[in-house]
Amino acid sequence: MTTPALVPWSADDPAAWTRASDILTDGGCVVFPTDTVYGIAARADNASAIARLQGAKGRSGRFPPPVLVGDASGAWAVATLVTDAARRLGDAYWPGPLTLVLATDRKDLSLSASVGTVGVRVPDLDVLRVFLRVTGPVAVSSANKHNGPAATTVDAAIAQLGAEVALYIDGGQTPGPAPSTVVDCSSGKVTILRVGLVPAEQILAMAGVVDA
Repeated sequence: MTTPALVPWSADDPAAWTRASDILTDGGCVVFPTDTVYGIAARADNASAIARLQGAKGRSGRFPPPVLVGDASGAWAVATLVTDAARRLGDAYWPGPLTLVLATDRKDLSLSASVGTVGVRVPDLDVLRVFLRVTGPVAVSSANKHNGPAATTVDAAIAQLGAEVALYIDGGQTPGPAPSTVVDCSSGKVTILRVGLVPAEQILAMAGVVDA
């Protein structure tokens, strides 16, 4: 039998997002749909909340979760260095399945203090971007156990994470398990760390990389 805490709220219900914001503020974790798969979220500036997210996934701090923001200006605001290539890529593929790794001196964002960088993405989902403009940067990882299958339905997320998450928001089936493309723009170089929905050749061309 499903416990009341695991009964998902509808993404069409504004109260669900208000409740999610309250839980994040209190240091809890929530699961919601994104434009790729379901994500588990915690406040990006709350170290204990990030630890709770990592614990729910069964993943160590060596894998800092990326941060989702509501728009490109929110992404540039957390960085200390934004190269021309990074801006071109953000302009071309945000909102969408592109994560940019940017240099930052923030010590409070998703374990950024340990690496001096932060991964940032603007999701292509209207209701989520509205939410993120209210909350500010939110650390989000795929809503599954470490090395487990990505969840494209809320039920799949519940099956893996269960009561370790305070609130589940159901937005129906998400587009699919293909991840975002991850590009390191934290220095003058452009390095593709993971090829996802945006092909490598498009990234390099848009970034102005002549010789890959």
